[in-house]
Amino acid sequence: MEALGYVTVAVREIGQNQPTTVTLSQEDGVFIINDLPIQQYQLILSYVGYKTRTIPFPNSSSSSINFGIITLTSTAKELEEIHVITLKPLIEQSLDRTIYNVEADPDANALNTLDMLRKVPYLTVDAEDKLQLNGNSSYQIQVNGKRSALFAGDPSDILKTLPASSIKKIEVITTPSAKYEASGVGGIINIITHKKGISGYNGAVNLSAETPQGYTAGSFLSATAGKISISGRYNHRYSESPTNSSTFLRNDLINRNRLEQTSERSGKSRTQNISGELSYQLSSQDVFTASLSQYNSNSTNKSTQLVEQYGATNKLTKSYLNLNHGNGEGTGRDISLNYEHSFKKNDQQLLSISFASTNSANNSTSNFILKPLLNYTTRESTTNNEDETNEKNLQIDYAQPIGKQLLEFGLKSIFEENNSNYFYKNRDAETGTYLLDPSISNSFKYRQDVHAAYISLNLNMRKWGLRSGIRIEETRLDVNFLSTGTKAKQNYRGFFPNVTLSRSLKESSRINLSYNQRISRPGLYYLDPYIDLTDPLNISFGNPDLEPATSHTLKLEYSTFFKTTSLNANVFHTFTNNAIEQITTLGNDSVARSTFGNIGQSRNNGLMLTGNTTFSKKLSLNLNAGTSYITYTSMLEGRPQTNEGFTYSMRVSMNYRFGKKWKASGNLNYNSPNILLQGNTNGYTWSSISINKQFLKDDKASISLHVRSPFQEKRRNTSELVNPSFYQFRESFTIIRQYSLAFSYRFGKLR
Repeated sequence: MEALGYVTVAVREIGQNQPTTVTLSQEDGVFIINDLPIQQYQLILSYVGYKTRTIPFPNSSSSSINFGIITLTSTAKELEEIHVITLKPLIEQSLDRTIYNVEADPDANALNTLDMLRKVPYLTVDAEDKLQLNGNSSYQIQVNGKRSALFAGDPSDILKTLPASSIKKIEVITTPSAKYEASGVGGIINIITHKKGISGYNGAVNLSAETPQGYTAGSFLSATAGKISISGRYNHRYSESPTNSSTFLRNDLINRNRLEQTSERSGKSRTQNISGELSYQLSSQDVFTASLSQYNSNSTNKSTQLVEQYGATNKLTKSYLNLNHGNGEGTGRDISLNYEHSFKKNDQQLLSISFASTNSANNSTSNFILKPLLNYTTRESTTNNEDETNEKNLQIDYAQPIGKQLLEFGLKSIFEENNSNYFYKNRDAETGTYLLDPSISNSFKYRQDVHAAYISLNLNMRKWGLRSGIRIEETRLDVNFLSTGTKAKQNYRGFFPNVTLSRSLKESSRINLSYNQRISRPGLYYLDPYIDLTDPLNISFGNPDLEPATSHTLKLEYSTFFKTTSLNANVFHTFTNNAIEQITTLGNDSVARSTFGNIGQSRNNGLMLTGNTTFSKKLSLNLNAGTSYITYTSMLEGRPQTNEGFTYSMRVSMNYRFGKKWKASGNLNYNSPNILLQGNTNGYTWSSISINKQFLKDDKASISLHVRSPFQEKRRNTSELVNPSFYQFRESFTIIRQYSLAFSYRFGKLR
């Protein structure tokens, strides 16, 4: 005789159809039910593969009843193979988030994660592959609810290397509760990966190759036995960027000269990512989880640039070639430990304690030679930049149900350290040695500690719901510039309230009104004073004097579901009074300098529409459309400036299943020109077509053919910057058409 765990145990009052209470047996088969009113009951036990058994409660005056050992009979008849065919909705809506089910998308085996994000509501990817949430570049990216070293740098570069097949779903949290960190103006993007099975083991192998040249290889394995669950994943990605061309024009209206540049650029990159998770169920109420992930990357790039300068009479005065060769290496490691305790009386009563450690390091070098063509001298230089980030997180959360209401509160501390060392050297023509230029070389240390406490209350009364909370965060910032001996310190405290009022309407409809306040803290990329001299006439650097920016968002949202169609519409207003924006100025030496500053106000008034429907069991359609009116006002170089205008986007995707083994999908996106603080960028179109075939027993294998941008080989990207003292225009052409072939094989044995 073998004990059965997780048997469904229901107590039902005699003469009633609905159970009074339901629970599950523990691993050893034991179950306990408390606080039953005095009535006549019957016990109903059910378990897959066994006959359901009903047992009347014995007549007893005792307040405690012991049923002893209860036996269940195995079903004698074995079911034949059953095929259940349905379409899981691509998009789901809840009170505070929108969920995109990547595993339900036929393109999951062929696309990378960045291309998959183009389909997700509230997210946009511009012509230069820059990701925005709600039209804002300030947001958090989490992996399984935690921050990751993967995204310490430019998230777009990492997202391109992650295969979408490794992702289960993507959550977009636009109105985070007080439980979440207040950083990230736009909100939170939470990437949920496949982790573990039910019982037994399962795994997958994924291979893909594309042209222009690149390939991805990955594998996944998870196993559950008794109280232990483990999972692991490995991904390897290699890609080559074909040669892309660009032109640049700048008219200096003060010095009355003109700069023209023509460039070609190519590169290669390789990334590897390995991760694992161990979960141990100490008891039916206690779970311990540990996870580890590590990645490394390396890249090379080459560029050739022709530079020509013209004087006031339109005569060529100076010309040279800029030959640049760069290398980059990056590593990162995430470690997390989590303990969760649930209480027997109510499964919503939870206590969790977690610790996380994130470490990342990046090293980039650049060697460039300026070869004279007219009125210029040879110059050879090298530059190196080393960044390192170490972050520790400690968090305690507790949830206490009070009747139908829920009270949550917790504490969190974040300890972050960043180090940056960079140097710039010029080659001495006489000795041939490289000499350090101390004026633009520097080393600095940056430490930021954030201590937070929050309380949140969820109230539900019939058709009304109210979620309100407040988060208090104290930030201590200490920056030490080792090269110059200067220091900078900032200590500040912020109060971040949020409130959401909801009302359930008829026919599965809901309306929400919400307000929240968020903060954008400048990270290492914005603070690092490292000067990028790859193009000596257009240099960029960070600003260590940046202050955090606080934003306010008010949103009204309506969602409804009828038959097989869901619709969501929302209007919102977001404003920030000390927005962090990139600014470009031109000096008397005709050199443009780009950095970041708290230079003004930003306003965003928008409307977003999302809908998906299933016309039959074979065809589904997903539509996202939105428009915003963006306004920037600032004081730049002592003069007030305003830039404003409409932006809009539309995305349509269609999935069709024909037969039992074939699936096809098509996607079409359009983004209008974007408004920037000092100018604008052009609009662009993105499209793709894919077809998928499943084969082998139980559809364990699949093969996909995917074509990105079938109607356009190159994408034209432009950016325009307007200033009273100068005007500049950049145009580039990037090869975006890509053919890819992907293969996936699943294996396992689950119970």
